Amino acid sequence: MSTQAAIVITTYKSARELGICLRSFTNQTCEDFDIFIAEDGEDPEIAQKITQSLDFFPGRLHHASHPDKGYRKAKINNDVFRDLDKYAVIICVDGDTFQHHNFVEDHLRMHAKHNRLLFMGRRIDLGPNITSTITEENVLSFNQRPTWKLLQSIMGGETKNLSRAFRMQNTLIQKLFKRHKVMDLLGSNYSISTDLMFEVNGYDEDYQSYWGEDGDLFVRVRNSGATIKGMKSYAIQYHLFHKRREPTKTHKEKYFELLNDYSYRRCQNGITKEAD
Repeated sequence: MSTQAAIVITTYKSARELGICLRSFTNQTCEDFDIFIAEDGEDPEIAQKITQSLDFFPGRLHHASHPDKGYRKAKINNDVFRDLDKYAVIICVDGDTFQHHNFVEDHLRMHAKHNRLLFMGRRIDLGPNITSTITEENVLSFNQRPTWKLLQSIMGGETKNLSRAFRMQNTLIQKLFKRHKVMDLLGSNYSISTDLMFEVNGYDEDYQSYWGEDGDLFVRVRNSGATIKGMKSYAIQYHLFHKRREPTKTHKEKYFELLNDYSYRRCQNGITKEAD
């Protein structure tokens, strides 16, 4: 039987964080996946980190990169997607996150219930102090259950979204605690049926600056009539602290305008290149 999921990790000049991210996939309750690093640049430290991690994923860890010419997440992801047609599901994460040990299982459980699915998760944003204590060596103690250090960080106010750290599987409990709805696509934690990704033509490579490419993908999937589901406290993900960039007013305006366009189902500058 072929491997079910392709994990696509997008990274840019964050070797330490990528090492932590990769290590969090070594104790997953479901191992039916291969890993593809989509590196938006060419960083020797990233290449070295991947080489060091090969022993954890024999024959299952792959690396694609391109020259650093500014923000080109859409292009490097499409370069990876293009070769994933043998997988049933694509799970996308960012390299500055680490995953709960049920992360892959949770995503694949959702896809077992629905065809042509986009499933959207969320993350716990860690504060700077606890982020500095997390390493490749200890991350597996953080990705199984909320630790005392995490609770201290939450009580101290530097880490947000405590409830998201507790995995909820029961539908009634999810609804009771309002965990059962996510309204938009967060690029660091989502999965999509591979056929659906190809149907909407992947990311629009016209996006060459921070923000917007994930929302553009979401709109096309919505317009395709596919099933869209989202949950908090499920497919749990932790985000390592760094200074955040904010989208420009122009980016936000473009996205909200796009939300009102129900005819847009396929981009032209995507996995395949199409004439006007």
